[in-house]
Amino acid sequence: MQKKLLIVSFFFVTCVNAKQHDFQSMLACHASSNEPGLAVRIEQSGELIFSGAIGIADIKSRDPLKVEHIFQIGSVTKQFTAAAILQLWENNKLSLQNTLGDFIPGIPSEYSMLTIESVLSHTSGLPNYNTDARVRQQWGKFKPINEVITSVSKMPLLAEPGSAYLYSNTGYLLLGKVIEVASGLTYSGYLQQHIFSPLGMVNSFVITDGETTDKIVKGYTAASRNPSENSNPEVVDRSWIYAAGAVASTLKDMSRWHQALISGKVISAENYQLMTTKAKLNTGETVNYGFGFDVYPISNQPSYSHQGQVPGFMAWSIYFPKSDLFATAFSNKDTVHPGPALLDLIARQLRFSPAPITNESIAERAKALIGKYKGADDTVMTVTFDNGQLYAKSGKGDTRKLLFRENNSFSYECTEDYFELRELLGKQLLVPVSIYSGEQTPLVRVEI
Repeated sequence: MQKKLLIVSFFFVTCVNAKQHDFQSMLACHASSNEPGLAVRIEQSGELIFSGAIGIADIKSRDPLKVEHIFQIGSVTKQFTAAAILQLWENNKLSLQNTLGDFIPGIPSEYSMLTIESVLSHTSGLPNYNTDARVRQQWGKFKPINEVITSVSKMPLLAEPGSAYLYSNTGYLLLGKVIEVASGLTYSGYLQQHIFSPLGMVNSFVITDGETTDKIVKGYTAASRNPSENSNPEVVDRSWIYAAGAVASTLKDMSRWHQALISGKVISAENYQLMTTKAKLNTGETVNYGFGFDVYPISNQPSYSHQGQVPGFMAWSIYFPKSDLFATAFSNKDTVHPGPALLDLIARQLRFSPAPITNESIAERAKALIGKYKGADDTVMTVTFDNGQLYAKSGKGDTRKLLFRENNSFSYECTEDYFELRELLGKQLLVPVSIYSGEQTPLVRVEI
């Protein structure tokens, strides 16, 4: 009996190690070990599936990036801001039908009458202060929040409230002030007292009061003269980002946040459902956003997510409730989106893509695919087979290797997006399938 248990245990450990190696190899497809890179964490049903990092934390010291590093998470902050508003609602400190003017005197009248609910869902018509040249001239230096609000509130509304979805950092910055007035605490103090400390998020905080901290991993951007080189990012004092995107956190802390949020430890189950339900416009049409979450299906599964970008950093956090899978990815370079890498890992874990295969006759399968395929835009993809390897070249692009997958499917290296070979009305089609956005316009075979 003991021998059987040892064999089962060895088999389990071997499988786990194989998956870790497989996922780390996939991560290496998306980032270099010699450049600012990526850190990711995936868990499912309370079990850690993968945690890994690749790249460097500092281009001078060449220290490696680690999963324990603290990153700026940008607009993923909006989840915390939205949850704080809902906590205050549950404690009768405000109503979602209160207006901004109820808490922020002196703002323009067209801002003053906007409801908190419409601001949470980006349906208020508020503009995005990031596009205001006057603001951009000032945001390199610390300003108290009231002065920031005065500066960012000068642009007119872009639409009638409730008529359109317009993503607005201005709105969430103003919600930070609402939290302060309703609670009697600073925005930073509120999150620390009511979210970070109670949940044990010891490495999470709001970058505030002109603070710079060595706790956070260094962030980079692409050099303007040579995008292949790394440069220091634009200086934007986080007092100008505030409740719209000034939180810093770790992969593990984000896991704590997620588990607390879905288990009713932050807000009620009813309010979590409200956060993750698509908001409605005045017409009754829904938008792909709730309160602090993008809400849309990926590979036919519902998902709740948010991405973030501030100078030097990018982040993406996503939850698939049907599969109970939560994942977060950070990048310490603001031109490297961590989403594609994370989505490839998720696709492999949830089998959104056909599995790679190596045990069939490659030559026989290749014969069915070799040829030319024309897309709707007249771009021609040429598929060839040479020395036991399948290749594809699209238009004037580079020739790339194709890998065989199950279900008569193929993919490029380093991606879980794939092509399916199909027949329709006597024509042979190559159908591109994106994990993120589904089936794309097929290419039709024009030459064998």
